[in-house]
Amino acid sequence: MSKIVNSDFLADYEKEADWAEGHGISQRTAARYREIGLPFLTFGGFVWIPKRAGREWIASRVKRRNPPRRRREAMPGGEINTTT
Repeated sequence: MSKIVNSDFLADYEKEADWAEGHGISQRTAARYREIGLPFLTFGGFVWIPKRAGREWIASRVKRRNPPRRRREAMPGGEINTTT
């Protein structure tokens, strides 16, 4: 006899199609993300993405742009040193 599985064990997971739609991406893009490290579980013929770990993985991929360089300011008073 098989043991009864806790029905809440998938509560922390979303089907890949639902997860992709919720993040505004296609299922094909989600599959590509799985290839480069998105955590997932294959169960019952479906791909399941862990809710929290999936969000953390996406957040880790976000890159911050470098701030613009500060411009060099002229010498105060507009004086130019011409002594030689």
